[in-house]
Amino acid sequence: WQACLTSLSTSIEKTKTIDPQFQTNQILCVGITNQRETCAAWNLKTGELAGNGIVWQDRRTAKDCTHFKNDKILSKNIQKITGLVCDPYFSATKMKWMLQNYPNCKKFKKENQLAFGTVDTYLLYRLTNKDCYLTDHTNASRTMLYDIRKNKYSDELLKLFKITENCLPKIQDNTGLFGKIKNVPGLPDGIPITGMIGDQQSALLGQKCIQKGSAKITFGTGAFLLMNMGDKLSYSKNGLLTTVAIKTKNKTQYALEGSIFVSGSAIQFLRDNLSWVQNTADTARLALESEADDNVIFIPSLAGLGAPYWNPNAKGVLFGLHRGTQKSQIVRAFIESLAFQNVNLLLLMEKESKIKINNIAVDGGASKNDYLMQFQSNILQKKISRPENIETTSLGAAICAYQGIQNNDEFPQIKNPYNIFESQMNSKTAQDKVTKWNRAIEFVDEFYS
Repeated sequence: WQACLTSLSTSIEKTKTIDPQFQTNQILCVGITNQRETCAAWNLKTGELAGNGIVWQDRRTAKDCTHFKNDKILSKNIQKITGLVCDPYFSATKMKWMLQNYPNCKKFKKENQLAFGTVDTYLLYRLTNKDCYLTDHTNASRTMLYDIRKNKYSDELLKLFKITENCLPKIQDNTGLFGKIKNVPGLPDGIPITGMIGDQQSALLGQKCIQKGSAKITFGTGAFLLMNMGDKLSYSKNGLLTTVAIKTKNKTQYALEGSIFVSGSAIQFLRDNLSWVQNTADTARLALESEADDNVIFIPSLAGLGAPYWNPNAKGVLFGLHRGTQKSQIVRAFIESLAFQNVNLLLLMEKESKIKINNIAVDGGASKNDYLMQFQSNILQKKISRPENIETTSLGAAICAYQGIQNNDEFPQIKNPYNIFESQMNSKTAQDKVTKWNRAIEFVDEFYS
């Protein structure tokens, strides 16, 4: 909440430097986007938190998920209902854990005041001074409590995870009135909040991937490859996820998703745990200080393995070190690991969708790294398009909110010129690198299984 208030005040001040005549009463609407699976529990009446929120990367419920996954019939049923695999990534087991471990959860539930919510719901609750307790279909579809076929919570899964529906927010379309600003420092009361959308779906919208077959990769804390699948609901047989891309009054679009848990956070690991770099730009410079060593391979499973392996117990592994290995070669392996992870996901998406992807839009903080983007193009043998404004998640939320006040399904067209990266590596070299990488990651998956 404090970060939200800081972001609001900073945005207002920067807007005034662009337009000195700007007044906050000129703000037409507000949109919310968020880390999707991260969730919290609080008292709906007082706002008191039951305990710490649990972030999407948290692995504490891995044993529960392994138990559910070992029941093959139940595991298949969870995928059929939700489009997801049973993994601690999603919110349901986090909520179940809170109920079991936070005394205040039990207390609030007994008082009929327990509120569970992803970050969008919590921010809406605070922005409206506790008046509104809602979520949207993209976020709801990431809880592992949502029936993606019926666009509602699943009675069967609520029972499985011992969560009652009155502890969950009502679900609305992504566009439309969610509430109005009330008692927020720096903003006048009454500004409508007219858009709410999960961060990866928001980036898909911000990248103009509104046609079937269009795809994007967001390089944030994790990396997320999404392909718009149009209005047809289809399930993956190879470890990809099916999720709601956007739902408006007149239509629902779905997406196939490959979720990778560690991307930019691998660079944070180099910075915070090893003190080797200060920022993303340092990694690009350092990576080129010595000759490449293709035997140095890093598997960045610092928070388990996501798609298509779904191994919550996996740990990060560095292969191929010898007495002459340089720090720069290890940094290069860290950077290249962010690109390698996307190769198999893209191939799976093309196989399952029967759509050839020739151009992939990219965004997120790590996409600023030119070395990474060029290597991603090389290893995928695809064209990579990076927009001038790489914060397409925020852009998507703004588009969603604007559409909400227009009350139609026509998305506004925003100019956002692209920088293009084309492969500079021959296909055999790329395939050899991918083959070596696959041997390494399959070893890690098996070792920690």
